[in-house]
Amino acid sequence: MLSILIPTYRLDCSAFVRELATQADALGIDYEIIVSDDGSPDEESKAGNRVINSWPHCRFVELDRNGGRAHNCNYLASLAQHDYLLFFDSDLMPCDKQFIARYVQAARPDTVIGGTIRFRVPGCSESEAMSNLRYVYARSREEHTAKECNRNPYAHFPGFSCLIPRAIFNRVRYCEEITSYGYEDTLFGKELQAGGIALRYIDNPVFHDITDSSDTFLKKTEIGLTNARRYQHLMGRHVRILDIQQRLKRAGLQPAVRLFFALFGGALRRNLLGQHPRLRLFDLYKLGYLARLDHRLSSGKSI
Repeated sequence: MLSILIPTYRLDCSAFVRELATQADALGIDYEIIVSDDGSPDEESKAGNRVINSWPHCRFVELDRNGGRAHNCNYLASLAQHDYLLFFDSDLMPCDKQFIARYVQAARPDTVIGGTIRFRVPGCSESEAMSNLRYVYARSREEHTAKECNRNPYAHFPGFSCLIPRAIFNRVRYCEEITSYGYEDTLFGKELQAGGIALRYIDNPVFHDITDSSDTFLKKTEIGLTNARRYQHLMGRHVRILDIQQRLKRAGLQPAVRLFFALFGGALRRNLLGQHPRLRLFDLYKLGYLARLDHRLSSGKSI
């Protein structure tokens, strides 16, 4: 019936696996849970995850090298024994005890099912959390109901929590050209849409505990933007900020954007890492950063 597949890196997800196993056991279904560590150098998290091997239907795999999340997801699928592949990020926790049951009830052989997400910052009040750029961004841009997601289902593929029939995954796999952070899910969603494969969301939320600082999130964003520009030929128009940047370039406005970023990029960064980060300024920062990347590539420089 169900192969639950969790790629991880530098994170002990044993508590998450325990909860998933408890819910699957309660349903009495055939299942397995496989966690794959992507060559993490963090011995503490790997030691925590090794307990998974002692639980029925569960195993923890340790890869020798870091191949990226896309490679790890494909590898997990190659190990799976069942007809439905339920992928999760490793830094999650179900919001209630019916989480696995909803996916089982929603399973269809011709449809990919996506879940929803809620964000929290451990140990912080709401007002304190609002100084964290990752949290501000997540609450505004990523926390949506299934009804909202189903209006434009392919816009943001929910790789953090999704049920994919094996037959579909055999047709559409993650692109392993992308080996660093960012946009592998976007590309997967694009391939689903191109293949005419149905993607439907259900209200089945998980909690995501935000542990990244604003600085860490900004660095990850820059890596993601680098990926988006490097693999522009694969992304098409599925990355909105990249599409805007290319339109500005065609209109001859990119030099002005680069100049703006050179003059005010530092001020934008100070706001984003400060106590009151503003998403409008975050959008401007990303646009300026992309314009600078594009100019470097166009000039024959590496990025």
